[in-house]
Amino acid sequence: MPDVSARSLVLIIQAVDREITRLMSLPDDAITPAEERQLVDVESLAHELEEAYASVTRGQTNLPAYEHLVTHRDAGPDPD
Repeated sequence: MPDVSARSLVLIIQAVDREITRLMSLPDDAITPAEERQLVDVESLAHELEEAYASVTRGQTNLPAYEHLVTHRDAGPDPD
């Protein structure tokens, strides 16, 4: 992986998280196949970034935990 500063990685993680949120908020009947593929790709990227962030932040205490950078999403259906 190319050298990326920890601060840049924080901003990238937050941008990817916002894109996941945007794509997940699209109505099921309005999402295109291209957007569905993009969501899968961006979610995969988010997992890669989480691993990279864990490596970069190992031993650094001045950076927020990964969980504080991303939106917490429930795996289950929305409560009514």
